[in-house]
Amino acid sequence: CGYVGGPRALDRDRHRRAMDDYVALARDAIARRDGQALATVVNTSSHPWRGGATCAARAAAVSLGGATSAREHFKVDVETAIGAVRAARERGAAPSGACAEWDDVLGAFVACASCANDASVAEDGYEAHARATREFVKCFKNDEYGAWMTPAIYRIVDDARMRADEADRALRARGEKAAKLADVGSTLMLVYRAVSQTSAPEKKASQLYVVNTLFRIYFKLNTLHLCKNLINAVNLPTFLPFEQFAKSEKVTYNFYVGRLAVFEDAYERADQHLTYAFEKCHAQATKNKRLILQYLIPVRLILGSLPTQKLLSAYDVREFSDIVEAMRRGDARLLNSALDDGEATFIKQGTYLILEKLRMSVYRTLFKKVHAIHGELEPAKANQLALSKFQIALKFCGADVDVDEVECIVANLIFRKFIKGYISHKNRVVVLSKIDPFPSLKTVFANGA
Repeated sequence: CGYVGGPRALDRDRHRRAMDDYVALARDAIARRDGQALATVVNTSSHPWRGGATCAARAAAVSLGGATSAREHFKVDVETAIGAVRAARERGAAPSGACAEWDDVLGAFVACASCANDASVAEDGYEAHARATREFVKCFKNDEYGAWMTPAIYRIVDDARMRADEADRALRARGEKAAKLADVGSTLMLVYRAVSQTSAPEKKASQLYVVNTLFRIYFKLNTLHLCKNLINAVNLPTFLPFEQFAKSEKVTYNFYVGRLAVFEDAYERADQHLTYAFEKCHAQATKNKRLILQYLIPVRLILGSLPTQKLLSAYDVREFSDIVEAMRRGDARLLNSALDDGEATFIKQGTYLILEKLRMSVYRTLFKKVHAIHGELEPAKANQLALSKFQIALKFCGADVDVDEVECIVANLIFRKFIKGYISHKNRVVVLSKIDPFPSLKTVFANGA
């Protein structure tokens, strides 16, 4: 071969140098307190050494005799990776005794990186990242001035969720129960407690980001009851003032809180938070604005505020066009058709049941129009409206109903406060209140309609 040891020895030396480079990069980031550099070190999706995400993991295995080729695809267990990191440090990649507390952190991240892009070991990758996160939290807590690590916390929190998602996909593909995303919530709560239970305000900078990531997980798992604890935490006096966080984080928080309010039928609160998210969202982030509108528009419709066609076109939310027109005209047939056509979309968005509630609002609009026409024709009896007239209007909209069904619809409108008045069953007449016979929809739903 021309040199002692042959290709295998040369290969091993090259990968030892790769591990040395990685440990040196981590050492420099820690010594300089460079959070951005540390975020690169702990990034398990795109590690910063030549050879890609699995290079350091291969180096760890080769340096301990665990592989014969740098081209082999394999995972490295955490303890092997930690040993390789420690060996690199002791070889001089870092001064003797320096950064020793980071051996477990870096080794676990290397082990996680070795599992990248391989569904067969996705669970191992998740477990390695969970351990790395726990060890990182210890270093963060032990560093009195650990605020410099905040960029790395952002990276770790994102990767934790992604590793859990990957593991769950692999489990589902094998027909097994997917539970890693639920499990990662506990790991991220360790991160949240670490950044919150400190007397140093600067170490709390990632609080809202962690909360938003937990929101994302809880919504995906449909464990919305856990969101209440997060909202309560944000409202604590020990939480950083809300205005100190980045605009993007505040927008995300209001989006999730608004969505939660939608599911709780708290429409005015939902309107407040979703409007904040929409107005503060970056003007060029049209995809995000569209996502916000998918919840804000149904809320506004419930409260009686109709969006313009210009808005629907600008953000490509035309699935609401016919619903808005049905609300404007009081056309029950058009509403039913729009709900049928968009059923799959609205169910996926989680807004179908909310939009179904608009049926009573459409009936109210139609009844209000019939009342207005009747008032012009018979001003002396403007507030006494025969049910048969409403029946004719419903038939015009395609609803073939008899007068008993009409009476039932009107009785429901009165019961749920959409209109004020009473029904004379004997005369088949609705007697409307002379004072505000059609309360605003905002008032109606605020009273729990």
